[in-house]
Amino acid sequence: MSADPTTASSLSNTSPPPTRGEQETDFGRAAQHALDQSEDKYRRLIEGISGDYIIYTHDPAGILTYVSPSVERVMGYSAEQLIGMNWRALVGDHYIGREEAERVEAEVEGGQKFHRFTLEMAHAHGGTRLLEIQQRPLFDDQGEYVSMEGIAKDLTESIRNAQELQRLKEDLEQRVLERTAELSLRNKQIRENELRYRSVVEDHTEFIFRWLPGGEISFANGAYCRYFKKNRDELIGQSFLPTVYEEDRPLLEQHIQQLTPSKSHAVIEYRVCKSTGEICWVEWTNRALFNELGQAREYQSFGRDITALKQAADTIREKETHLAHVSRLATMGELVAGIAHEVHQPLHAANTFAEAARRYLQDGHPEGIQAAIACTQDISEAIHRTAKIIRRLRDFTQSGNVEFEPLDLGELVQEACDIIAYEIGQAQVKLVWDRCQHVPLIQGDRVQLEQACINLLINAFESMQDIPVVNRVLRIAIAADAKWVRLAFQDAGCGLGDVDAARLFDAFYTTKKEGMGMGLSLCKTIAEAHGGNIMAQRNHVVGTTFVLSLPTAEHAALAAAPPAETAEPGETPKETSS
Repeated sequence: MSADPTTASSLSNTSPPPTRGEQETDFGRAAQHALDQSEDKYRRLIEGISGDYIIYTHDPAGILTYVSPSVERVMGYSAEQLIGMNWRALVGDHYIGREEAERVEAEVEGGQKFHRFTLEMAHAHGGTRLLEIQQRPLFDDQGEYVSMEGIAKDLTESIRNAQELQRLKEDLEQRVLERTAELSLRNKQIRENELRYRSVVEDHTEFIFRWLPGGEISFANGAYCRYFKKNRDELIGQSFLPTVYEEDRPLLEQHIQQLTPSKSHAVIEYRVCKSTGEICWVEWTNRALFNELGQAREYQSFGRDITALKQAADTIREKETHLAHVSRLATMGELVAGIAHEVHQPLHAANTFAEAARRYLQDGHPEGIQAAIACTQDISEAIHRTAKIIRRLRDFTQSGNVEFEPLDLGELVQEACDIIAYEIGQAQVKLVWDRCQHVPLIQGDRVQLEQACINLLINAFESMQDIPVVNRVLRIAIAADAKWVRLAFQDAGCGLGDVDAARLFDAFYTTKKEGMGMGLSLCKTIAEAHGGNIMAQRNHVVGTTFVLSLPTAEHAALAAAPPAETAEPGETPKETSS
């Protein structure tokens, strides 16, 4: 029988079982293979390590036997450059951690199994790096120290960052201390300034208070409280408007409405009612404080009592009025010869006509009766003229209240010329009129303005008394525009010479031997009382021109004189050589 092929094949492939030696050899190969795989695995892990770590080994003498490739990123050396080199070549004698690294050998002999320290090592491109070292010794089966393996971590940037953070921290702390000291000093100064300013405000003799748009008081200083005889608690939150004199409240409301961001402060005078029932005058400087939208959020007011000043001003005006009256009487005293002549002429004419009428009637002729009637008419006109002269003189010399009314300045000057007509004839002065058409009316007191005109006329006559009669010409010009009427008296007299033109209007200043220096001063007072001004200037050829500027009736509300830079009221008519 032939054998089963399958069975034969199986029998032919069957090997005898391995012997014990063979089994040990196979086990050794497998262990070595596993060990090689593990070593390759860890080598790849070590050589692929990244970041700031270095793995190394060195023998007991310090000769490096292995260094991971990462050393090039950290130290700048390649691994090949370092293997076989003693680590001490990279560490200077005075580097950080040198002594601690040298003690490792003694510690190993003493049985210490782990070492950790910081070591400063030289970099390939200059400078040094700080490394944190963690290492442990390796021993053979007999316990002999054969090698050192370790890992180093680069701490340079971390330490530098920590040092920089520490420096920044210290710098910040120092700046905080300095800033704190500065703020403390500034707060101290602010408190001192606040105390000083509060003291100034509280001790100030002027009234100071702040108030809201509705009038509620938000602050009041001591002077304000004392003036109204109330303490601060009684005033704060209360409106000050009830203290304003009722007739003056519309004026205050108009004043407040005129305050704007571009013109945030203004001065106003109004009366206040004190708790005692006394009514006083107070001058206030009000300032509006605006928000970013241009809306008034608060007002601040500085005030002072001007009641005494108002009373003094009233007294001065009374004295000036009295002085003007005395001046008019003195003027009439100087013009008494002219007045007698003016009155004598119509009275003499009336006497002549009465004598003629008597003769006509005595004759008994029918024609005489008609002639007598005509004489009585002439007598009536002469008496009327006399009465007119006396009335005009009486009005001029009487002392009465100042009454403003619309006036024609040309007619007023003519009346002044009529009053001193005799003096004009005696001075032998020729009057030349230059009057524009349609001169606007002015608003003023007739008697005061006549007095100013008479003073200016007499002043012009006296300045020409030493020149030839043929040259004695006084040009009277009236010019006007929409706001101002200007009256100019241009004489051909001796002129101002070296005299300061501005001083001519000072009281008691005169260039005349027998003058009192009051005529031109009164002219200035009268002009300013009418909201105008007066000025004098030298003519181009000879003489002086005095210009009286007065506002038109339509602008009479502008009581103050025009600003100095406005040339309108000071302009003079064209000068002509005389």
